[in-house]
Amino acid sequence: MNKLLTLLTACLFAATAPAFAADAAKQDAKAHKEMAEGDYKAAKEKAEGDEKAAKEACKKLSGADERACKKDADAAAKKAKADAKAQYDHAKADAKAMK
Repeated sequence: MNKLLTLLTACLFAATAPAFAADAAKQDAKAHKEMAEGDYKAAKEKAEGDEKAAKEACKKLSGADERACKKDADAAAKKAKADAKAQYDHAKADAKAMK
């Protein structure tokens, strides 16, 4: 009788272990995605802040120099946002693969 109970208990744990592992993997994937989303938002806000600060510095210039400075600030912000988006997309793909 004890062997039967032991066998049944072992089978029960063996059957439920993959379910726990799958749930853990899903939770890890979700946490990874949420972290990536937070990093993306922070990087985007940083790029916008850097752009604003750079444009403020451009106000000290005049004419063509000021326009070129603002254009450079726009380009740098656009690149930073694109890089952040690429990293976010990559992290989302990683999270999806984790499931």
